[in-house]
Amino acid sequence: MTAGNYFTDIFKVAKSIAIGMGITMRYFIQHKKNLATVQYPRERDFIPPRHRGIHYLETEKCVMCWKCSEICPVECIYIEGTRGADGPLQGGYRGQKATLSKFTVDYTVCIFCGLCEEPCPPKCIYLGPGFDYHATDRTLMEKNLLTDEVYTEEDEKFVLWAREENERLISEKKQREADEKAKAALAKAAQGAASPPK
Repeated sequence: MTAGNYFTDIFKVAKSIAIGMGITMRYFIQHKKNLATVQYPRERDFIPPRHRGIHYLETEKCVMCWKCSEICPVECIYIEGTRGADGPLQGGYRGQKATLSKFTVDYTVCIFCGLCEEPCPPKCIYLGPGFDYHATDRTLMEKNLLTDEVYTEEDEKFVLWAREENERLISEKKQREADEKAKAALAKAAQGAASPPK
């Protein structure tokens, strides 16, 4: 490499840097009032109406059909509870036709595609305008849509209790039905034995 080429290359690089900095300074001076930077959180940028942000759930409408979790391409929606307006579970978040103990979205994997909104029969889940869901730990990135807060260990304890309580109540109901059937069969047999043969 000759000394002439070396200095020519340095000159070309310096010239391109000067041109770039000149454009930057021109924009800085001429467009100071129209800066693109938004001073968040004091200022908020315009959010378009079709923005897909943080999920929201209208608990009272949910029928627990699992359509939103089934269609989710990354499987980030988790639902637990009982179906039916008179479901056995007490202490959950009661809707019209379901009692929910868990409805969470894991934002470490959610891609905000909006597919969960489309198949929902009562239109109770939707992506709202919120976008600033953040945390310092991956375990805090699961949102409990029943409380609109981070899913915590207390929520998990409630889900485990609700699961056990639901199983206990269902087994008690089955036992009652079996006892009633046995009593009805005994009553029918006693009625048949008491009636005189023809």
